[in-house]
Formats: sequence, structure tokens, C-alpha cells
Amino acid sequence: MHLAWSWKPQDLGVLIGIVTSGARASFAPIRVSRELISEVRDEMLVIIDDYIEDRRFLGVIKGSTKLDIAVDGSALPTTFSPEHSRHYSAPMMRTYVEIFGEISREGGLELSFAIPRPGSHVYAVLDGERLSKILKLPRGLYVGVHKFSGMSIHLDPQAVVYHVAVLGATGTGKSRLVKALVEELLTKTSFSILIFDHTGVDYADTRRWESVGVEPTVIDASRIVLDPSIIASLLNEKMGLSGYHEDKTFYAIVRYVYDEVVRKRPEVIDRAGNRGKRYHEPLTDMDLEMVVNEYFKLCEQRAFSWSYDSFSQALPRYLSEINAREDTIVKYKSLLAVRVGREFFDRYLAPRSVLITNIINALLSGESRLVIVDLSTELEYEAKRYIVYQFLRSVWSVVQSERRPANLVVVVDEAHNYACVHCKPSVTEIARTAREGRKWAFGIVLASQRIVDIAPEVRGNINTVFFSRLQTHSDYQELRNWIEGAQYMEYVLPMLGRREFFVTGLANPLRKPVLIRVRDVV
Repeated sequence: MHLAWSWKPQDLGVLIGIVTSGARASFAPIRVSRELISEVRDEMLVIIDDYIEDRRFLGVIKGSTKLDIAVDGSALPTTFSPEHSRHYSAPMMRTYVEIFGEISREGGLELSFAIPRPGSHVYAVLDGERLSKILKLPRGLYVGVHKFSGMSIHLDPQAVVYHVAVLGATGTGKSRLVKALVEELLTKTSFSILIFDHTGVDYADTRRWESVGVEPTVIDASRIVLDPSIIASLLNEKMGLSGYHEDKTFYAIVRYVYDEVVRKRPEVIDRAGNRGKRYHEPLTDMDLEMVVNEYFKLCEQRAFSWSYDSFSQALPRYLSEINAREDTIVKYKSLLAVRVGREFFDRYLAPRSVLITNIINALLSGESRLVIVDLSTELEYEAKRYIVYQFLRSVWSVVQSERRPANLVVVVDEAHNYACVHCKPSVTEIARTAREGRKWAFGIVLASQRIVDIAPEVRGNINTVFFSRLQTHSDYQELRNWIEGAQYMEYVLPMLGRREFFVTGLANPLRKPVLIRVRDVV
């Protein structure tokens, strides 16, 4: 014998229509009452009350169409009076309900293969909070409410390590949604947060975090010490060199680093097993890892000297050590002077003293809960990607060596600049994090204007997606290929206002796409 229902559908909303013939387990066509046609909207939550079989279903309205059999374009006479059309109008609305599941008498939502009978009553939900209690939806990360019912949407905190994407055109409110999510993570979980702020506008202002009670650490990206390989790549890009020339640049930079380290720390030669070797001889068996480690230490102490004059003067010797031809040496000297110049060494490289390893250690130890890297201060685009790459690689280095969870969520703002197919090397570490991060409590949140510019390898491992109005038609096409049911939203998405997003995936307790309005944030 079935338990009696403890609630009535009419207590939660208003009767708007009935289910018509052709219902299935996943959707049900409905006919809307003429009196309520003007009140019904796509994405409204509804309850289907199958009073005959005593079942109740939860769903959402989709694909609404207003019709009028008296004003059908193919049935109107050749000549008619628009002024008098209202006198013979017979409006009607057809729509359908995408069914989320069957509501249990004990409370909760269950997957079901039951089909609502034609004639079942359909109620639009207006009291979302009461519905939430009936469904026994878990409390979690509160980011907003359902647009029409006002039901609070709480996300599963553990789903964050299965990764999140926030997608929408400029002006949709992506940064506010991300900030709401980060605030919830900081106040309701033990995750530390690392944010890469591409523009320096959305997250780097420390006053915006005062309400959270966590003191953010803002890092000026232009002060982050760059790996010698990154510096070599930047030089190659500026000088327009490629192919075998790239290796020569790399050698010259490493050689310069070696000379400077030995000049400041002569004992490095002995520790590296090169006792008796003159530091200006070609590098062969030198322990380069030790030299690079010393380079980072000197930079942190502001004791390493990046000098255009010193590098330019030593460059011919470095190139001669690897048998470069005389014309190649002349070419390098000319390109260095014309395309690179003194400012790159003396003003771009010299002031850097912030070590990524120190920042990562503070985050993983819990000493810092919120670190924001202001990438807007970094002038070189390739360096921005390398910085993201270095941070992620450093996290993985600690995780692998210590074999412990990272308990870290990384936010990448304007992710299409770092996670596209051609965005190397940052995309390689972003893809790795998306692929393997969940095993180590290492989540990633990607905020982007462009779906098509997020590498498929990355997209395939994102399990919670927020999406709003998109940038281009190709983005809509890509969304349809990625998100189940997205094709039924193509007429709704362009109409969404600021801070209105669909959410779908593991973090969403209803699992199917639901339209939310993001809560207010500072």
C-alpha cells in the first residue's frame, strides 16, 4: 500500500495545462490553458501530477510555440483586415516538458521509466524553496537560484575536482559567477584557491574579498622568476628565430646563467663535480639542475644580474663554443640589438624575484588559502602561458614526490588564451590536470568566451558546465555537440540577461540543464 502524499502540487504553483498524447519517459507534450498562455515561459520548472496512476514527475518546459488556428498563415484568405484579426483569433500554446525524474513519496527525485498518462495535470512551480525541501536536495555551494521558481541551487563541492567550465560572451557575468563559486569554496570547504586573472580587473582587487574573511595574496606576474628555457623561447620569438637556431639561443642563455651563478657562487663548480674546470669552458658534464636551482635562489635574493651589455659581450663566445659560423654570430648580435634591445634584459628580466615554488608550497600547506596571479602585468603573451604552465607543473611535482592530495582548485580566467590546441605549453598541463586531477583533489575551473578555442582533450574531462549567451555561431554548434539537450536551448540562450546561466553536470543536483540567476557578489 502506497504512502499518502504529504503535499499537493497546487501548494507549490499554478495549474497551467495538461499532458497530451505522445508522452514518453523522458518528455511529455503539453497543451497550455488559454488563460495562462501569457504566463508560461521556457525553462520553468513544472510538476506533472498523474492523478490516475498516482505518480508525480519533475521537469522543465522546453520548446514553447504559440499557435492560432484562425490566423494560420496558410489558411488566411488572400485579402484580410489586420485590424479585425483579433475578432476571429483562436490562440493556443504547445510545448513539452523534459522530465528530470519521478518524485518519491518519501522525498527525493528518482530516475524512472514510467510515462505520464495523457490528461495528467501540469503545474508551474512558483515556490522553489518548498520544492527543494520535498526533493531533499543537498546543501552545498550556493551560487544562485532558479530563474522562475526561486529555488536555491546548491552545487556538490566534491564535483569541483571533476572540473568546471564557465562559458559566455563578454558581459554575461562569468567573473561574478566564478567569484561566487570561489567564495563558497573558501567558506564551506578546505580547498585552497589559485586564480590566474588575465585582465587584472576581475579578481586582483583585494577589497572585493573582504566579505569572505580570507586575506588574498596578489602576485604581480611581471615579478615572477622565469625558467631559463622560457627566456630562451622569448628571445627566439623576438628575434624571429626557429629551427636549429633555437637550440643555440637556449645554450647561450644557459651558459649566461652558469657564468653568473659561478661568478656569485664559485663553490657551485666543486659541488657539481667540475673541480678544476674553468667556468668559461664549454658546458659538458655540468650538473645543470644544480646551476638552475642556484639561479632561482639568487633571483629570490635579488642577487642575479640580467645585463644586456654582459650578455651581448659574451654571446660571440657562447656561440663559438658550439661551433656557430661567423655569419651566424653576426646575425645573432644584430638581431639582439635591433629586435630585443637593452630594455628586455635590464627592465623586463632584472626585477624578477618571486619564486613559483614558494607560492605553491604556501598553497598546498594551507598557509595561503587564496592566491591571485595578476597576469595583466606580464607583457609577453608567451610568458603568460609559461607562467601558468610553471605553476601547474610545480603542483604536480609536489603531488608526485609527496604522494598526497593537493586539495587545490585552480581558476583560469580567459581560458581560451591558455587551453587552446596551440596554447603550448600551458595547455599540456591544463589537459593533464583535467585528465588526472580528480585522483589528487586537484580541480580546475576554466572561464572562457569561446568554446571552440578550448582544446577537445580538455573539454572532454570537464564534468560541470555553466553556459550563457555565446560569442559566435560556431560556439553554439560546439555546445550542441558537447552538452546533451543544448539544441533545445538555441532560442533561449540569446535572450539570457546578465548573470543568467544554465548549469549542468555532476555538480548540479538535478543533473539536467537548469537556468539559474547568479547571486549578488561584491
